[in-house]
Order: sequence, then structure tokens, then C-alpha cells
Amino acid sequence: MFRRTMASAAAALVLVTMAGLPVLAQEPSFAPPQATPIADPPAVPSGDGTGVRLTTEKGDIVIGLFTESSPVAAENFLNLASGGFYDDVVFHRLVPGFVIQGGDPEGTGQGGPGYSILDEPVVGRYGRGIVAMARTPVPDSQGSQFFIVLDDAAEGALSAAQYGYSIFGRVIEGMDVVDAIAAMPNSGEPDNTALEPVKILSASVGQVTLPPEPIPGDPDLEAMMPAEVNGEPFEARSDNGQELTAEIPDGDPFGDEIKAALALLGATIADMSLGGGSVGTEGAGLSITGLRVQGVDAAAIEQTLLPVLLGFEDLQQTPSSVGGKDVRITTDGPDSDTTQRFYVYGAGDTVFVVQGTEPYLADAITKLP
Repeated sequence: MFRRTMASAAAALVLVTMAGLPVLAQEPSFAPPQATPIADPPAVPSGDGTGVRLTTEKGDIVIGLFTESSPVAAENFLNLASGGFYDDVVFHRLVPGFVIQGGDPEGTGQGGPGYSILDEPVVGRYGRGIVAMARTPVPDSQGSQFFIVLDDAAEGALSAAQYGYSIFGRVIEGMDVVDAIAAMPNSGEPDNTALEPVKILSASVGQVTLPPEPIPGDPDLEAMMPAEVNGEPFEARSDNGQELTAEIPDGDPFGDEIKAALALLGATIADMSLGGGSVGTEGAGLSITGLRVQGVDAAAIEQTLLPVLLGFEDLQQTPSSVGGKDVRITTDGPDSDTTQRFYVYGAGDTVFVVQGTEPYLADAITKLP
């Protein structure tokens, strides 16, 4: 909806088909980790600064390990990496926009280290750059296979699994390498087998600086969105001020425009939250975007910040009523393309921008607070 996508609905993605149990005939050359699952895990991922550098044919990927919040999976990965287990092992499965998967010495998705490790509580969210263990639905079936999440939208599908994929690390350097691997040819659904598998040449262990864990979204903004529209589930996502600040680099012209508009409101990007989602199709459906700025009422946000986010040079608004609520039909000047018509509704400190077709439109606006 806006000139730059800064929030999107969680994608309906197929769950990862994880590896089978290791072949029993294979002599194990490594032993399971000695760590045990934490009975009372922390609320967010944490580690002691231990990291693993995977040198691949496309470049280096540095992973900071969550040794404190996921001690079993982290120790297992550390032992395998430092012992040379991952040397010459490939990323055998590539699902664009979802994950890349590796760690199988056979390269088929069916191999492992000759043992499996204990399940432990999943700490954290499956956001972009997260590294987690692959597994089957069988309890305690994780071995050596792991995956790296490519997009925050994978969170919905991965967290919906009946069993948890242990989150044991985050890529802190080399996501461009991960993206390059993901862009390599694959066989397509359902297996997404890598056709030109990228090899891990070596792995080394060292100390790294773990960045602070991102604060997830704006739950209050998401809670204001309808649970369903026109009988179809509506899944909202959001970015909070911390996330938005990280997404807009210094010197970005669009970012500078946003900062200038916020300054007029006595606020900064850190005070802003943005979220929303969509339902149906482009020709018969709807999208909702919610915009909040702490300490600023909806009317001021609508007049000062909204034109910048929409990219409108001449904000034109016509009062109307939809679903029993007073809205403003908003366009970019009198000669604007009618397909770029937005229905704007303000409530408290939140502005909702809705675009869509009937009966989605009236149903959605009726359900807004």
C-alpha cells in the first residue's frame, strides 16, 4: 500500500518437511551433547558470545549461538562444527522466501550424525536470520540438520507446527550469502531440492557480539485488527519503532521525509508503529494498514504523516460513511487514478488505511475499533 513495504501479512507457507531419522548402519563419530533442556527458559534468546563461522562456496555465514536459552541444540551444533562434521556438507533444500536447509552428510535430507538430541523449549520467534534445528514429528528427533529462516513471514507456518524447531542461533553476518544460496536453482515444490547444492567448505568457532534481540512488533496494534473479514481469516503483522528504525538507513530520502513529518508532530521513528495485512485477492479483497505514533492523536497523524507514507503530493479527502463509521475517501488530487482510493479511519492514536472491494470493505471497517 505504501511506497515501501514496511509491514506485510504473514504468508501462508508450507511447513518444512524435515529430515528422517539417521541411518542406523552409520557408525556415529560424534556423541550427543551433555547439556540438558532448561526447565524454566528465559523469555528471549540469549548466549555467551560463542559463534560459528561457516565458510561456504558463496561466502561466509557467521552464526551467534544461543548457548544460554537453547543449550542442547547450541552445544550440539558447536560440537559438530568444531569437529569438522559440516565440512563438505551441502545446503540440500532451498525454499525461496522461507528457509534454506543443510547439515545432512548424505545431502538427501535423510542423514544425520548417528544420534538424536533431546527436545527443549523453543525460545524466540522464527524471524529472518534465525537458525533452528530440523526434525521429524517424532519426539527427540533432531540431529545435525538445521535451517536458516529467510523472511519474517515464515514465523506463522513454523510456529504453527505441533512440535517445535529448537531455535539455537541467529545469523549476525552473511545474510547476503544466505540469500545467494536461496537464489540457486531448486526442483520446486514439494521437495525444493537444491539442483546445484552449495557446499560448506569448513566451520570454525570464535567469539562474537550478539546484537540485542528485536522487540516483536506492536501487539496492541495487531489486536485492533479484525480476526476475520468476509468470513476469511485476517492475520495482521506489525513493526514497532525499534524495527522501523533499523529498516530505514540514515540518508534514505524516504526516511528523511518520514523523520521530517514526525518532527512536526514532536516524535521520531522510534515512536511509530506500522502494521496490517490483507485478505482475498487483488481484484476481490482488501488490505488494512494501521499507523500509530505514541502521544499523537489520529487526526494529526492523518494530516501530517499519512501524505508522506502514501506518497501523495496533494491529499484530497471526501467525508463518507462505511460500516457505520465516518471515514475519509482519500486520493492524490482531484485527477487521481480511482484505483488509488483509500478509506481512512481514525481512532484514538491510530489511523487505519483501508483499500478493497465490497463486501470486504464494509465488513472490515465495521470491525475496526
